[in-house]
Amino acid sequence: MYSLISMLLVKPSAPPTLREIMKNEGHDMRKNLEKIGVSTPELISISDIDLVEEYIEGGDLYISLASGQPARLAFGAGCLTGRMHRAGYAFVDNKAQNYLVRDDSVVRTDLGFIQKSNSHYARNMDIGSFLASTMDLGSYREVEKAFYDGYVSEAGRKFSYLSIIIRNVLSLGFSSDIKMTLRNMLLDSTMLIDA
Repeated sequence: MYSLISMLLVKPSAPPTLREIMKNEGHDMRKNLEKIGVSTPELISISDIDLVEEYIEGGDLYISLASGQPARLAFGAGCLTGRMHRAGYAFVDNKAQNYLVRDDSVVRTDLGFIQKSNSHYARNMDIGSFLASTMDLGSYREVEKAFYDGYVSEAGRKFSYLSIIIRNVLSLGFSSDIKMTLRNMLLDSTMLIDA
């Protein structure tokens, strides 16, 4: 999906190799993420064919939000995304399903696509993909605001207009409720962007 959107927006970027994915999922990357304040599940084992992480009872963030858990959980996802960007990294595959809920906080899983990048495009892909993955929720406006507040508290900057364009393009592929997605797409997001 990242490569397709990259091509559509004339920002070609090759997906990571299997070797890079395994390195990103490994112990060294998790230690690095811990240093910058990005929590991940404990890695139990990793091989060429298996990846085993600790079980996080709360499940993924999207399901939690869809089942009525408070939108403030998205604040944590915004904080983790902002910390990554401040440290010069991008998740690239930053949908709500890649965050797991532990009590009243979130941890980040699915680390394979992480890139060392200060690219404006990569940062906006992170923001846009998270927002797109939640566009079909009835609580989207609250989720969007919580994610924004968390992001700004860590990154110190507003979203770019490009993140809203990416959100709109990706949301059509992520959506399980197209009517809700289109309704949410029409909400005014100008207060979130740096004009």
